[in-house]
Amino acid sequence: MKIEYAESVGEYLSLIKKESNLYETRVGDHLEPEVLWFRGFDYTGHPLIPSLFREKNLVNGLELENPYTKLHYAEDIRTQHYVAKNYHFFSKIPSSRVEWLEVMQHHEVKTRLLDWSESSMHSLIFALEAFLDGKKYSTEQRRKQVPCVCVLRPQVLNLNILKYLYEKQDFVRELLKELGCTSQEEIDILKQLEKNWDLIADKKSGERKSLEGINHLSCIFNLSTINDELYRDRTRLKEMLKKGEIFTFFYLLSRIYSDGYILKERVLPPLAVVQPYHSERIKLQKGVFTVFPYYEEKKWDEVLREAGIERNAMQYNEICQKALFKIELMKPEEMAYELISNGINTSWLYPELPIVANEIESHKAY
Repeated sequence: MKIEYAESVGEYLSLIKKESNLYETRVGDHLEPEVLWFRGFDYTGHPLIPSLFREKNLVNGLELENPYTKLHYAEDIRTQHYVAKNYHFFSKIPSSRVEWLEVMQHHEVKTRLLDWSESSMHSLIFALEAFLDGKKYSTEQRRKQVPCVCVLRPQVLNLNILKYLYEKQDFVRELLKELGCTSQEEIDILKQLEKNWDLIADKKSGERKSLEGINHLSCIFNLSTINDELYRDRTRLKEMLKKGEIFTFFYLLSRIYSDGYILKERVLPPLAVVQPYHSERIKLQKGVFTVFPYYEEKKWDEVLREAGIERNAMQYNEICQKALFKIELMKPEEMAYELISNGINTSWLYPELPIVANEIESHKAY
């Protein structure tokens, strides 16, 4: 992963502007900066991996006879209990598994989602939180930390996922066979897949096409909405895919990233998604997510894990590496002082009463 260094808030923002300008797009008579997502860490060595994958409930075995695994069960049982005990709090009930995972993620239940923010400033506050909140962190903790902000190009990430699916027809055929498709139906659907690819990318270069009005939205998906559309008429799904009534990639993404289809290789990375907001906190933090697929374990994975290399982490995925860079914060206490002097503190992240009380009692960088 490319690493940049910042010693002030101004340098931090300038680095983001510089990177965004490298990938700006001309749409009509104007330029559009690239969409970037951000994730702040209190320590630069943290892997980009979701909490559920940090447990030992992984997809084990070199030959999977049963596609339902310990990891599926670990997610299912958490979701069942969370829904049972929190259903009554919602005026609008989450409509899909991935939507429930988003709610669970923000209430510290372990999931296969990794949260990001559309706001560089909110992520900077997360990274510098130890220097903004003296009650929560000790001086010793702060002394050991080298905070950083990881920056993701979600459209680059997702376009490369779609490109992989477009080019790997054998892999797509496997997914279509599970839908019960005949050989002719597979051919018909693959033709639609090619047409869909032509909608969003240039066939020769593989670059994303500029689309007036939705360029900043293209290739960033909402899995909850996709699932609602697909399951609304499941009995006609094959026919709709054959006739091109559905964006073919939506079915493939839903199968891989929502249903938990087990990937035999770690080629496909997590998918960048937006989700419906279900709390003021998520809305305030401008929360977005990468949702991880399930990877089959290989015999050398445990050896690498013991050596401190977690192959599920985004920084070890080749497709992710094309869409990631990191900014290490070299003078965190001074940067925290800059934030405070501009009226920026942890109440920007957490709109709860105790945080506001802490803000009143403390106006200093630790």
